[in-house]
Amino acid sequence: MVEGSGKLTVQPVAAAGDIEQYIRFPFEIYREFPHWVPPLLMERRDFLNPRKNPVYEYAEVQPFLARRGSRVVGTITALKNSRFGEYHPRDGNIGFFGLYECERNEDTSRALFSAAAEWLQSRQLSVMRGPTNFTTNDVLGLLVEGFEEDPAILMPYNPPYYADQFEAFGLSKVKDLYAFEVRADDYKGELDALARKILQRGRVKVRPVDLKRWHEELAFVRHCYNEAWADNWGFVPWTDRELAVLAKELKPLIDPRFALVGEVDGKSAAILIAVPDANEALKLAGGRLFPFGLIKMLWRIKVRRCERMRVLALGVLPEYRRLGLDGLLIQRTIANGIPLGYRSAEVGWILEDNEAILQPLTHINARRTKVYRVYDRAL
Repeated sequence: MVEGSGKLTVQPVAAAGDIEQYIRFPFEIYREFPHWVPPLLMERRDFLNPRKNPVYEYAEVQPFLARRGSRVVGTITALKNSRFGEYHPRDGNIGFFGLYECERNEDTSRALFSAAAEWLQSRQLSVMRGPTNFTTNDVLGLLVEGFEEDPAILMPYNPPYYADQFEAFGLSKVKDLYAFEVRADDYKGELDALARKILQRGRVKVRPVDLKRWHEELAFVRHCYNEAWADNWGFVPWTDRELAVLAKELKPLIDPRFALVGEVDGKSAAILIAVPDANEALKLAGGRLFPFGLIKMLWRIKVRRCERMRVLALGVLPEYRRLGLDGLLIQRTIANGIPLGYRSAEVGWILEDNEAILQPLTHINARRTKVYRVYDRAL
């Protein structure tokens, strides 16, 4: 980007016109980055709408716009998340930032971070953590490795220089998140024997999510998610409305062959949810559904079909761990996907120290393709 002229200012977003500038600014930044996938503008408007985004029900959210003269040159959002403090009382002093986009200019970057830091300090928060957009259940982390390919659905992408801007402000790594790729050509049936052995015992079976019992199935998804991830770093449970909004967005992509429930003795015990990587279609839409964006998306998903899927969630209830359910669900997903023409699947994100998931991935020749970093700084 070519820097503009004029005085640099950072101001809170207040008017509807500011919001529109906020959501359109990334289209300027990413003109020179071909792997960026433009979000739908209408989705971004809903995301920043307090009446439509459930996060606003429990969090205080303040977006900021940086301008040089009248030209927008950066964005950031500061967030006080009361539910995070409720579930992590020892870390109740942590505030968050996200939706960071910035021109290649250290002064602009420092001004954006400073505005967010001052806002968090004014709310008695002494650590800033991010990027979280807006929570650990949403798009999380800064891409620091793996810029050479498009991001999968609901995963971040950013210019490589952002890491330098973060570090220049004194932000440092608190946790890395990994994404792995499983390629059809590399899978040699490593999990097939394990799957047969588990099923032969008679206690375990795998069934597809029943779309006719959607609300009942969602209740189990929430229960499994809350129990299976309860001890994970940064975990905060979904609210009912957060899950409802996410489920509404993803339901059109759900294929029962890749939304699987593992049962033990007839009781639901584990869940795996994978979806076609709709980013392949979103990229064709260019941020707009109309006049032709929707047609292009439907053509890609329904006619040509996506070649990659993303494993969004894999969880096993604590009392049913050590029965091989995770490996069984992964095997079934691979077995269902290859005949349908899926060439690869992205599995992530996964915490860098989650050996329970990392170890099985090594057995199927999964390749780590991306690293996302979450940063902290004391205020």
